Amino acid sequence: MYKVLLVDDEALTREAISENIPWGKLGFELVASCENGRDAMEVIRQKKPDLVLTDICMPYVDGIELAKYIFENCPDTKTIIISGYDEFEYAKQAVRYQVMEYILKPITPSELTEVLLKAKARLDEARTERTKLKKLKGAYQSNRPLLRGRFLNSLLRGDERRENLEEKMKDLDVSLPGSFYNTAIVTGDDLSPFLERYPGVREELAQFSIYNITQELIEQRKLGVVFQNMDASTVVIFYGDNKKELDERAETTLTEVQKTVKELLFIDTTAGVGEDVSDIMKLYQSFEKAKAALELRWLLGGSRILWSEMLDASKSAPIDVSHWAERVLAGVKAGNTEIIEKEVRGFAQELRERRTNRTRSIIYMQNLLLSVINSADLEEEQENEIYKEEKELMNRLYTYERLRDMSTDIIAICGHLSRLLNEQRDSYGKKQAARAQEYIERNYMNSDVTLNSVCTYLAMSTSYFSTMFKTHTGETFIEALTKKRMEKAKQLLENTSKRAYEVAEEVGFSDPHYFSVAFKKATGKTPTEYAKEKRKK
Repeated sequence: MYKVLLVDDEALTREAISENIPWGKLGFELVASCENGRDAMEVIRQKKPDLVLTDICMPYVDGIELAKYIFENCPDTKTIIISGYDEFEYAKQAVRYQVMEYILKPITPSELTEVLLKAKARLDEARTERTKLKKLKGAYQSNRPLLRGRFLNSLLRGDERRENLEEKMKDLDVSLPGSFYNTAIVTGDDLSPFLERYPGVREELAQFSIYNITQELIEQRKLGVVFQNMDASTVVIFYGDNKKELDERAETTLTEVQKTVKELLFIDTTAGVGEDVSDIMKLYQSFEKAKAALELRWLLGGSRILWSEMLDASKSAPIDVSHWAERVLAGVKAGNTEIIEKEVRGFAQELRERRTNRTRSIIYMQNLLLSVINSADLEEEQENEIYKEEKELMNRLYTYERLRDMSTDIIAICGHLSRLLNEQRDSYGKKQAARAQEYIERNYMNSDVTLNSVCTYLAMSTSYFSTMFKTHTGETFIEALTKKRMEKAKQLLENTSKRAYEVAEEVGFSDPHYFSVAFKKATGKTPTEYAKEKRKK
């Protein structure tokens, strides 16, 4: 039902209209009637009618003045004038104050009914529009944080234009006073403590909680503007009157944010801070530097404030990976895990000192590992095993949050590589020692058999062979050769009638005297004494 107010100074007219119109059937309710415009104004303030039917000529306040009052104070109220004055001036004024209808008296109930139906249609249309507008406003208000965030994201990308910037900022309640600005990005280092404390909670809530705390600490104090970026990280735009104030404000506030988030959410956070700018339209430059500064978390670790000035320490000269690879390989071959860790960590430290960005750091670390593996000279089976680990590492390269974590995994792979090399050397040593023993077995009777001859046969250096042979047999090559010759000499002396010089020649001694000395040293007896004793038995 639409509320109607009837205003006319003639009581009979008011009575006739009131009684001869089926208000309810038409969708109206006659809430009051007045005899002048002054009383009508009061009723309008109290009852807020949807439609006013008014005469023109009335005491105190006439109909034109009343229409003006409605136009200026109640824009949603429709006005219909019913008057006996057919004057152009009245009609012109009625149009000025957006009077819906100007009807001349006398008017029949059917004529007025027709006018009222038209008015209802207009009121229905206006109500529909107001409902739509209300819904739109409601939707706008509910989505305002999102729209605000999108606008600020666009501003930090450099996509906004100066022409309509102020209007947008006012509409979205974005205030950036001051002469200087900078940006900061705050993000959680490890959300697991929060997620473990609150099972079933998603990561998005943890990031949103960081945003809420940051917003409360900064916006309520009017230190800056805070919003959530598309990747759920928290972005702050600080403002101030000078650079010193701006930098101090950023450091103090971000430190407090980190402390509060840690206390309330059990989450460590890192903030990347961009450079100061003096023009809002250049905020994108500050934001790019903030992102680059945050990347330093990969090198320097988290739970700190990373300033864009730190990027200036970057050294562009290439790093000699081969130098570090040789040092790591030395530790691998020596089976020394301490050396391996020292050299890998040392390489990572050089990356930090040079402020090498994340992508280049990953490539450098990858090249280091591949160089070490390729230089290790593994057998095919073991090589496949270590390359499987290397492939798994490559698959998770860009999941590492810190260079230290990647370094730790590379140290572990190099440690495994060292163990495989040791096993390979051990297996190889056993095989070569066995081959050397076979060589002795086949060639002991040859006086030309020496350490050099067996090393030539095995294609090994004398020093490496000597160490390897003793490790796996417990004796030197000469000791093993001599032992074999003595065993064979004893057999010949026991079972044949051959003389000592003949036995000496047969077991590889060209000098019978030297044979006698060696034999006595091995048995405590000369070959002749040994033969007499054994042959008597």
